[in-house]
Amino acid sequence: MAEHKVDGGNMLLFIDPNGGTTYDMVVCLTSVGVSMSVQPIDASSACGPDKSPGSVDISYSFEGQHLQDPNSLRISGTDMRLLLNAEQTIGWKLSPETPVAGDEIQEGIGFISQLSSTYAFDSVGVFSGAIMPYGVPTVTVYGGGGGGLVLGQSYQGGNIAYLDGTGLHGFVVYNSGQSVSYDTWAIAYTVTGATGYAIGDGDPNTTAIIASIPSLPALACRNGNFNGYTDWVMPSVDEMYNVILNQAYYPTPLSAAYYQTSTELSSTQNYNMNTAINGQYALDKLIPGDCVAIRYF
Repeated sequence: MAEHKVDGGNMLLFIDPNGGTTYDMVVCLTSVGVSMSVQPIDASSACGPDKSPGSVDISYSFEGQHLQDPNSLRISGTDMRLLLNAEQTIGWKLSPETPVAGDEIQEGIGFISQLSSTYAFDSVGVFSGAIMPYGVPTVTVYGGGGGGLVLGQSYQGGNIAYLDGTGLHGFVVYNSGQSVSYDTWAIAYTVTGATGYAIGDGDPNTTAIIASIPSLPALACRNGNFNGYTDWVMPSVDEMYNVILNQAYYPTPLSAAYYQTSTELSSTQNYNMNTAINGQYALDKLIPGDCVAIRYF
């Protein structure tokens, strides 16, 4: 990957108010920052000093200018205040809008722990605040997360579509994300309980769908024997989001306008992902669509 300095103006804050990874950008930011420290554990005794690393304290700060009524898919300072007042668990990401190989991406879930606004008479209104993450955030190096693995790499039956913060685990998509099925999500309206949304939920979703009703897309994934692997699943919303997000790394790009996910919305609808904007939308279960297969490693 090419060496390059980090342009502070490229680092942006993205938030999913629902606690997932379908992020919207926070508008009019002027700065973002992260503070990390390790609290030492002091186990000193008569035998001498004995200190070891303890818990990691992390907080994310941000500053920006107030903008009312921003375009859709954007988060304003007012939106942040509403999330704080509601004590809402959010998904968040600190990343360039268009990362390149070598860029660091941090993301996780947490809550807005502090927010203040200043309205000077001779200037625009500004806000500042902080996000407190739950646990230790995921840190990914775009284009290669360590361990020698990189996005798009041919690996264990498919192309790597997602790497977690360790760079050693994630999931692959079969055949550069080309469809393994074009059919209706189900043969009749019913509730399957396949409501998992996050990375890792494709497996239980696929199991729930097949246990409830014959579904050709789910069966095509579960029964698939692709490149010698037989543990394929139908992706959840967040998994399909990453398949689309990283398609530039595959040998061939995705070809369909939209793709089914295993995430159910109701007895009559499931979520699909629009390839052009990488956004989710609800679709009738009896309308056919393309489906990809993924497997975890």
